[in-house]
Amino acid sequence: MKKIIYLFIATIAMAVVSCDNKFEEINVSPNESPVTDPNLLLSKTITTTQNTLYNMQVGGDMGLCWAQHMSKVQYNDEEKYIPRRALMNAVWTNLYASVINESKSTYELAGAKGNTNLQAASLVMEANAFQILTDVFGPIPFSEAITSGIDKPKFDSQEAVYDGILGLLTEADALFANGTGTITPSADLLYGGDVVKWRKFANSLKLKVLMRISGKRNVSTQVSALVSSGLLMTSNSDSAQLAYKASQPDANPIYETIVYSTRSEYKVSSILINSLTTINDPRKTVYAKVNDANAYVGNIPGVENPGNYNGFSSPGDLYLDPTLPGVILSYAQVELLLAEAANNAIIPGGNSAALTHYNNGITANMAFNGVSASAISTYLAQPSISFSTSIEGKSKIGTQVWLALYGQGIEAWTEWRRTKYPVLAPAANAAISQIPSRFYYSTDTQNTNQANYQSAVSTLSNGDSMLSKVWWMN
Repeated sequence: MKKIIYLFIATIAMAVVSCDNKFEEINVSPNESPVTDPNLLLSKTITTTQNTLYNMQVGGDMGLCWAQHMSKVQYNDEEKYIPRRALMNAVWTNLYASVINESKSTYELAGAKGNTNLQAASLVMEANAFQILTDVFGPIPFSEAITSGIDKPKFDSQEAVYDGILGLLTEADALFANGTGTITPSADLLYGGDVVKWRKFANSLKLKVLMRISGKRNVSTQVSALVSSGLLMTSNSDSAQLAYKASQPDANPIYETIVYSTRSEYKVSSILINSLTTINDPRKTVYAKVNDANAYVGNIPGVENPGNYNGFSSPGDLYLDPTLPGVILSYAQVELLLAEAANNAIIPGGNSAALTHYNNGITANMAFNGVSASAISTYLAQPSISFSTSIEGKSKIGTQVWLALYGQGIEAWTEWRRTKYPVLAPAANAAISQIPSRFYYSTDTQNTNQANYQSAVSTLSNGDSMLSKVWWMN
């Protein structure tokens, strides 16, 4: 196998602080994996992606708290926008050194075996990783990333990265269409070797990519083509999600932090509780537990209440279950993206089509959360849930996306940055004047690739700060 060199990625040495039990475990070794079975490499890209994003010191502190789904009654610096740079470094390192590097290795090894299906799956995971990176950092290495002989890759503009991501997903679909080779079921932690579902995932991820940039580009032709293809997700069984196991070290990282490591400072936010209560949303009893007074009470974002842990609602049992799936992309989110596309006239159908997709998305997410069919019907029948104008639709679709992404911290924060629904104010006692728009760049890339780092920073409106908007933000 041709060795893939990634010298530009430095190893991170993370110091463990007493109140940060186990957060160092999100780091993976950047040394090239000795595994030569490309199926096992694919498996590793899946677990590394989800373990990184679901780790509560990343997806919780800088995802769920920034999206104001959760709020911490103690140890809440990150909630007040004072992040630990080592955690941002870990996202950079894990996705480049492990996910992207090993996706490229999988592609090469599978190609040598003539296995186009496995090659296509590797491209999907690579595209997903690049999207996460560019969405949280902005301009990033893409065209020269993980390239033999280049240890100081240039940073591509976010527009160029998105073009590259779309190219990866287009190639993946073409490879799936050829349909040669198999994906080992035991190593495929998403679909158990089901190539048809992988192809739906590829095209549904492409839909998400296009809708994320729809405020900057006309994507109507491309989105309409995806809808016409019949290759998008059509049920919850198509959702791309990692099935976690019931015990350490393969349990969902939310459980590992809050339950196993007894980090009970994580509470549901007052913003989420109030939103769910206002619209009589049955997910409230799933997303949250009652407090010691048998009431649903959320903590105000940014406010510490260290002496009153039991006075606020903890996350619900489903979200503290070790087997809670790690969702990469759900059918519910796909339907809500299609609702937005119809509402914004990106695809035809107008209000009628928008409402159909909207109701499908809500129904799918509620079913995932164990809500009964009768409770779903009652909820959707409320006049306050429906909409009849595109302006009203924007607000209600955006709010339902926010609600559906509970538990998916980075994705919830990212979609909120794009839609700005619901309207959220910065956390109390915040260190900066707004909810962060991006991560700081990895300090490792600053040290090892200074010239290209400085060039990228010069394109950001407020430099390498959390105030600088990424390209697709309005």
